[in-house]
Amino acid sequence: MRRSDDRTSSRPRRGRRLAAAALAVGLAGAAAAITGAGPSVAGSNPVAQLTVSPAQPLATVPGTAIGINASTYDSSLLDPQVPGLLRGAGISLVRLPGGSESDQYDWKTNTDVIGNYREAVDFGQFMSVIRRAGAQAMVTVDYGTGNTIGQQDGSGETGPQIAADWVRYANIQHHYGIKYWEIGNEVYGNGTYGADWEADDHCTATPTGGAVVLGSEPGQTYNCGPAVYAANVAQYIAAMKAADPHISVGVVLTASGAPNNWPDGVTNPQTSPESWNQTVLSALRNQPPGLSIGFADVHWYPQNPSNITPPGPTDAGLLADTAQIPASVSALRTEFADWAGNASLPIMITETNSVSSNPGKQTLSVVNALYLEQDYLTWLENGVSNVDWWQIHNGIVTSGDNEASLAGTADYGDYGVLSDGSCGTVSGAPVCEPPAETPFPAYYGLQLLSRFIQPGDQLLTASSSQGLVQVFAARAAGGVVRAMVVNDDPSTSYDLGLTVPGYHLTGAPVLFYGAQSTAVQTLTGALARAAAATTAPYSITMLTLARG
Repeated sequence: MRRSDDRTSSRPRRGRRLAAAALAVGLAGAAAAITGAGPSVAGSNPVAQLTVSPAQPLATVPGTAIGINASTYDSSLLDPQVPGLLRGAGISLVRLPGGSESDQYDWKTNTDVIGNYREAVDFGQFMSVIRRAGAQAMVTVDYGTGNTIGQQDGSGETGPQIAADWVRYANIQHHYGIKYWEIGNEVYGNGTYGADWEADDHCTATPTGGAVVLGSEPGQTYNCGPAVYAANVAQYIAAMKAADPHISVGVVLTASGAPNNWPDGVTNPQTSPESWNQTVLSALRNQPPGLSIGFADVHWYPQNPSNITPPGPTDAGLLADTAQIPASVSALRTEFADWAGNASLPIMITETNSVSSNPGKQTLSVVNALYLEQDYLTWLENGVSNVDWWQIHNGIVTSGDNEASLAGTADYGDYGVLSDGSCGTVSGAPVCEPPAETPFPAYYGLQLLSRFIQPGDQLLTASSSQGLVQVFAARAAGGVVRAMVVNDDPSTSYDLGLTVPGYHLTGAPVLFYGAQSTAVQTLTGALARAAAATTAPYSITMLTLARG
């Protein structure tokens, strides 16, 4: 959807167990001392039995795992603190130039093709920030108005040629070595299925040679459906790879097999008799050698705001939504096998956050940090190559879901992980975000995530006996195992019984982030032992284990 920001080791010995009782010795009352923990006492709470299976790896953490989006209209991106903050959050990839703006962006002049205004951040500035942050870039080239650029500047270049110029400028002339490029943003939002938010100059108001078809949906466009996209993609790939054959080029697909993944499975008999994914993948199945699809570009926002799907988001609903991810990846793999002849086509989740548009207070609460951990890790456990949060800065939104039933104290929302200091109005009164570059909870979620997983780590099979207590596990190259416990319960603490055959809890610090935390906490001594014994409501805890 268009975001509200878009303008407007050796083998472990078997049978070794770490018992909950051993963790809890001498800890009575200590859990209450942890910031964000309730007044619970180890041994007085329901028990969550957690099991990690070191002999059952699920996936290897890729070097592109932890990504985020940046936007060309984000002037705060140039604040001097930003590269350090991105490095501190462990960001490995930054996607640019920003959602739907990508389909109306002229990279050569740094202007919006439709609005004819200059953007705040040009490509060179993007790359300066990204390189200082120690990350790599992913670029979304202009599919929507690429042809228009060549008409306006008098060059007569087509969209594919404009994109190839960008590849050549970045990788041949400036040696940026950008590997990942994708063709367009959410191109299926061009009116093909009636919803029209994505610019696409391939579209017409009527079918070729005909009048408007009776019964067509409001906003319906023609001559720009998935078959047209696929035909143009083939031209883009050929032109871009002629500039640099080493790049990987992704195509726009939609997530499958779960609710709210519009337009998954949707057809339009007038313009798209088969689904978007089927049409695009089938058309590009037999690309010449070296010109095949590099990866599938998929977005996932599990909730809609109440103005689209009443009654709107809930905290419990959001935290349960990541259970949909395994089925979605499985459905995509089946589609890749059936229609592209390549079940192992890499998947990149290039946009994700909690709600598809109009963000409210939930985006700024601890709940979004809890969701972020489960979102990234569940996709990565299921073998995706990259997950990109939306986004670094976004700006204040005062018209989202801000009801008392949602966690958090803000009366506004913001997709960003960092404040941009913007202001708005609530019930006629001015309200402002904290100073620019103040981290929001999702930032601390990223920071903790990047301490939990590193490229090359193995994600391990893990399970919990409590539905609201999630556990993830990763084994580092040196053999150390880390466990992340996420308590999705807003009011209940759980005593932890952790079983990791062949491993024991070390004296390493425990990392903690909870409902009342203002930063990721590094706990030692009694506080660390307490956190290892009991998980507080709405909290994230990272434990470290070594071979026993």
